Amino acid sequence: MFKKMSIMAKMLVGIIPVVAVAMILMTYISVTKSRDLVQEQNSERINAITEGSVNKVSGYLSEIKSTAMTLSETVGGTYKTASIEGYKNIFSNVQLDNDMISGCGIWFEPYVFDANEEYQGPYWYKDGSNIVETWDYSNAEYNYFSQEYYTNAKALKKGTAEITDPYYDPTSQTVMSTCSAPIYNDANEFIGCVTVDIVLDTISEIAGSITVGRTGSAMLTTSSGVYLYCLDNQKVQDGFNILDEENETLVVVANQVLANESGMARFEENGKYIIVTYATVPDVNWKLMIRMEQDELEEEVNILTNMMVVILIFAIIISSLVVVIMVRIIAKNLANVRKFAGSLASGDFTVSKLVTKSGDELGQMSNSLNDMYENNRNVISQISDESDNISTSSNSLLSMANELNSQFEKIQTNMSSVNDAMMSSGAATEQVSASVQEVNTSVQSLAEVSEESQKATKEIVVRAQEIEQNSQKAYDNAIEIATQRRQELSDASEKAQIVNEISNMAQSIAEIADQINLLSLNASIEAARAGEHGKGFAVVASEINNLANDTAEAVSQIQITIDGVQDAFKTLTESSQSLLDFVNDTVAPDYENFVNIGRQYGEDAQQFGTQTDQIAHMVENIRTSMDEVNNAIHNIAESTQETASHSSDITDSINTAAEVVGNVSDMSSKQEDIAVSLDEIVKNFKLK
Repeated sequence: MFKKMSIMAKMLVGIIPVVAVAMILMTYISVTKSRDLVQEQNSERINAITEGSVNKVSGYLSEIKSTAMTLSETVGGTYKTASIEGYKNIFSNVQLDNDMISGCGIWFEPYVFDANEEYQGPYWYKDGSNIVETWDYSNAEYNYFSQEYYTNAKALKKGTAEITDPYYDPTSQTVMSTCSAPIYNDANEFIGCVTVDIVLDTISEIAGSITVGRTGSAMLTTSSGVYLYCLDNQKVQDGFNILDEENETLVVVANQVLANESGMARFEENGKYIIVTYATVPDVNWKLMIRMEQDELEEEVNILTNMMVVILIFAIIISSLVVVIMVRIIAKNLANVRKFAGSLASGDFTVSKLVTKSGDELGQMSNSLNDMYENNRNVISQISDESDNISTSSNSLLSMANELNSQFEKIQTNMSSVNDAMMSSGAATEQVSASVQEVNTSVQSLAEVSEESQKATKEIVVRAQEIEQNSQKAYDNAIEIATQRRQELSDASEKAQIVNEISNMAQSIAEIADQINLLSLNASIEAARAGEHGKGFAVVASEINNLANDTAEAVSQIQITIDGVQDAFKTLTESSQSLLDFVNDTVAPDYENFVNIGRQYGEDAQQFGTQTDQIAHMVENIRTSMDEVNNAIHNIAESTQETASHSSDITDSINTAAEVVGNVSDMSSKQEDIAVSLDEIVKNFKLK
């Protein structure tokens, strides 16, 4: 469909969308960059306001802390000599000089200022333009030792101070906070603290004075989220916590604010997005937040966007009108060019040249058509004049081409025969080469097997030598062990004679026991004859008789044991002798035979290795011969292939030449036909 459209429609369809897209993209980029720039400027402005307000609040609080520390140092250096009245004057002047201070107090440790008083805590506060002194908090009922400001001060170092979290005082209907500083004496001992009560109206006024645009306002909370200032004063009076708000998105932002030092967040309220910029007051960790509607922040960007859209629409309309006007001018010039080209296309070269005054592409195209008109007119005239000459030359060329074609056919036939013969020779050579290659492969395999056999033979020789050496060692060890055991057995046999001697000694002891037994019997008889005087001797004789009997029994038992030992030794001797005979008669000959077998095994392996070396040498000779045969066949094949290739190239050249001659013959015929056709075509052009 696009091909059938007019040039004006094509240019409108092609240009206007591109212009529109470019301008829309430019508008989008401009709006985006403008939005980022405006947001950055607004953020910097709000951050500057926030930081300035935080610094202002921090400055007031730093002044209060400095005042408290100065008072504590004054009391610490003068408490032994100064009076309460003197302290009243000092503390009164401090309050009158600073509107933020609503009261001051001194809180001593027990019995430090007055040895008779446990609670010593005078307090001075403003009553209009007067300073009132009170001791209402200096008692056990109030017990200032347990109050937050006192415990905080007791944990501080010398020369420091701390401000408690603010609280709402119903009596004065103001938000207050207490700054406490420890009192140390010259011995660096804690003796109490100084308190300075702060009315936070000034700080609330700082927060209340912050306005940004139409919707920007400030909020001030403690580090735990209790409101110190917000637009709803009732929440401040009630000590309301921002974390207890019903708006869940605000609670999420509040958690983020309380967890971080500074930053920016967003929450939704009544269908609108609110941007919150926050920062932290140093030392007290109070959070100052400035909230502002997002629509107000983006108002300038929205106005810029609307202006850009209007400009975009006007630009597209104007661009369309300019394109239409330009396309009409171009279309008019193109119509003249089309008419001139149509006349040339019909063969009418009697028309006048195009007249152009512009130097643009259309003017250049018109000049080019005029040049083409002149050149084609001259060419057609020359073609008309030379067509007869071409016809005559074509006839002569045709006759010569026919003669060349017949000669090339004869040459082509002869070369074809030569080429067939060379191809047959090449095939035979390749077959022989393949056979030689197979033989060479077999020889290579045999060489590899022979090489492996050589390696195996060497390993067999090494193992045979190891077997022979190990067998000889075993044989020598067996003979040596048998000789040692035979000598030990002979020594044991000689030592066994001691057992026979023990047996003889036991026999002697038995004979002596029998004699003692007879003597004891005779003694008993003599004791009986002696009567009363022989009773003691009879007892001795009886004991000797018992001893003789016991000795006889022991000797009998020894004799039995000796007989067992002799039998066991005899059995051991016979077994050892049998074992030695087995070693000498059986084991030693077997080891000797094994040594001889290992030696023969090594000699056979060496003989096999010698034969394997001979085979390897023969294989190497065969492989060398086959390589020479293969190289010779390969050279023959290359020569045959090269000859065939040259023959093929000659044949191809002859065929190509024959084809060229045939083409020349055909071209000669066609050229004559073309000459006739050109003559007829030229007659269609009007040159005069």
